[in-house]
Amino acid sequence: MAEKVMSDTGLPLVSLGDIIHNEVEIARLDKSGLSSIDHTGMAAEERPQQVLIRAHGEPPETYAKAKELGVELIDGTCPVVTRSQNIARKHYEAGEQVVIIGKPYHPETIGIKGHCDNKAFVVYEREDCKQLDPNKKVFILAQTTVSKEWLEERIAWIRDYARDVDVQVENTLCRFVVGRDGDLEQFATQVDVILMVGGTKSSNTKALYGVCKRMNDRAYLMVDENDLDVTWFRDGDTIGVTGSASTPHWLLEKVRDVIGERTGATILRDTSEWESAKQEKELEAMESDDCECE
Repeated sequence: MAEKVMSDTGLPLVSLGDIIHNEVEIARLDKSGLSSIDHTGMAAEERPQQVLIRAHGEPPETYAKAKELGVELIDGTCPVVTRSQNIARKHYEAGEQVVIIGKPYHPETIGIKGHCDNKAFVVYEREDCKQLDPNKKVFILAQTTVSKEWLEERIAWIRDYARDVDVQVENTLCRFVVGRDGDLEQFATQVDVILMVGGTKSSNTKALYGVCKRMNDRAYLMVDENDLDVTWFRDGDTIGVTGSASTPHWLLEKVRDVIGERTGATILRDTSEWESAKQEKELEAMESDDCECE
């Protein structure tokens, strides 16, 4: 979205926070004219006239503040996240205890909580369950990018704590991100070496690297082609190269090209990447409907 806006306007653009958890892609976009600010910067005297909301979304107060300041917002919130915000608000307004299972300082979690007047509860550690009223109905949703296993463990904590009340769970996980686990488990066993390419700030990259390492001891984590170490490889190795949700495809192709030039090895492509075009079409379709709870 950011590049399209800059292409259409011919002007640089400012995003509210880093647009993606990948420092290589951020550096590329910076050269194209994309910079970032925080909430303080949006309210500064010399503030930008136009600001892009990233995929993680924002709480309602951000939109209200921008309107007050005369800042035009370009809303790039992922439709999957928008759906979570709408679901959370619906159950909060119905008088239920809304619980978000996720990281308390993740921007997506903060945004969803804001749609509940900042009165939703966030469960990250088991101790967080003690915030809840064990005698009041609980509604649970999740930060869209956490793992299914991590989520289920925390649902069990909440059910144990609030065992005498109705606990409702809505699956708000992003199937495009969470569904990668099974694909990677299979892919990691089909190659001799598997390389996970991703940003140092990306929790999704770290989680998927963990999946690769669990299935293949010769799994390595790298940011870009400069991290490549040819001593990882042996004659005759088949090498797999993959990335996380925030890894741009051009970077994966560059890493594959460099490996091919330096080793001449057979390089396999993660088949889940072939679904990227389908994913983009489905997300576009979601943006055009009402994102009603299924």
